[in-house]
Amino acid sequence: MWIRWREEAWQTFVRDIEIGYVDRDIVRFIMDIFEKCRNIFTISSCSGRITLVDAPYPWVRKESTVVFKKHEAVSLDEVLNVLKQRCAYRLWIIASGPIMHFVANSLDVAQRLLNIARSCGFKHSGIISLRRDGIVVEVISGTWTSTLLKEGDTVLLESDKLAIVVKLFNDILLEGKSRLKALHEAILKSSL
Repeated sequence: MWIRWREEAWQTFVRDIEIGYVDRDIVRFIMDIFEKCRNIFTISSCSGRITLVDAPYPWVRKESTVVFKKHEAVSLDEVLNVLKQRCAYRLWIIASGPIMHFVANSLDVAQRLLNIARSCGFKHSGIISLRRDGIVVEVISGTWTSTLLKEGDTVLLESDKLAIVVKLFNDILLEGKSRLKALHEAILKSSL
């Protein structure tokens, strides 16, 4: 069952690359997992991103609308362009670190993966599902922050202060990607 799930996940990954759905910064990592690791595979992944979300609060999903998303550093102009748009609630900028979901073929492999992930700065990781066809491990970085940019029609930061915020959010994004690179290297050195 684990092998069949792995094959289906690989086919989904290849199809998602073809349609442009996969985060480009993580493609090589995922390919290496499928090609070089016998005991794990991925079912979802993100290398980190910056989003601008129209929502009552940054953690609300049901009433929120993502108005901008990028897996790379953002420019001040990109943020300023979004600020020109009307919003229903509040406009938040959110920097989210990497998150990956792996499937391990045993509890021992899952624990070894968790040890590697935590040593690379993914302290919030854990086993989220024990199934007959594999153990799902969520590997998540603690690099996350949000800031309110706009309340209704009122922009809260002038462009000089906004430039400082945008730089900080880009730095946070790059820190997460640095941790992801370390995780990639550590997994390849392991016998997973």
